[in-house]
Amino acid sequence: MEKSVRAFKAAAGPDEQLVIPGFYGAMPGGEIRVLSRGGSDITGSIVAAIVGADLYENWTDVSGILMADPRIIENPRRIDRITYSELHELAYMGANVLHEGAIYPVRERGIPIHIRNTNDPDSPGTLIVESCEGEADGAPITGIAGRKDFTVVTIYKNQRADELGIIRRALEVFEKYSVKVEHIPSGIESFSVVVATEQVQNCIYDIAAEIKAVCDPSDIRIINGISLIATVGRNMVYKPGMSGRLFAALGSEGVNIRMIAQGSDEINIIVGVENKDFETTIRSIYKTFIGGKE
Repeated sequence: MEKSVRAFKAAAGPDEQLVIPGFYGAMPGGEIRVLSRGGSDITGSIVAAIVGADLYENWTDVSGILMADPRIIENPRRIDRITYSELHELAYMGANVLHEGAIYPVRERGIPIHIRNTNDPDSPGTLIVESCEGEADGAPITGIAGRKDFTVVTIYKNQRADELGIIRRALEVFEKYSVKVEHIPSGIESFSVVVATEQVQNCIYDIAAEIKAVCDPSDIRIINGISLIATVGRNMVYKPGMSGRLFAALGSEGVNIRMIAQGSDEINIIVGVENKDFETTIRSIYKTFIGGKE
């Protein structure tokens, strides 16, 4: 980032208006590399941070961030205001209006992001801010997002909770195979490691064999075809019974919850369901907390 600041200041005069192309950059050695899809969002964020902008306007082809995927929910609500933390949770779980990497440069400098629609400039869009404290309560949730095709590796061992280092040893095996771990839900006699199936499809049984060698478990079970769906919202912490309502709604739809994860900040609830229940789960959560068609 500091090299970008120096290069920018060297190229730009104090009174110049600049048009800066996005989507690529130079490596430390000078070679040019393109960024991942949506990389122009990152370019704009870096420039906004460098110039100390009051606001980073990101003009795109949608009228802000929606509460759910419009391919699954007909006419989902637009999110008026969202915090950086909420956006990060949704982006990580598949919401793709703004590149995840565009958050950090402006967030560090306290610069809000405004998502606007080039084809509908009168739309208010979505404002992304550090905090929404002090504002009137809105919907109980901010948004829903999810991804398919995860693998859950569950390691069972008697008195697992009393054994030091067993989770660390298992995670070191995944690290050895360069597999990114998504979640680690645990119980008294078991713990699960959730990973993207594409990362382990050619090595999962090698991983299981090495875990067996270093952890001496009583059993290892592997489940494929799992989807993760995150229900995200800063207001959930103030509303008792949110988890119960969510689980009851899915139960009424015949959805079997295979995994549950929730952070201590209670900004999100993640459920793991079978891939076949992915769309049903999102529709059920949206209907429960937001309602039907707008």
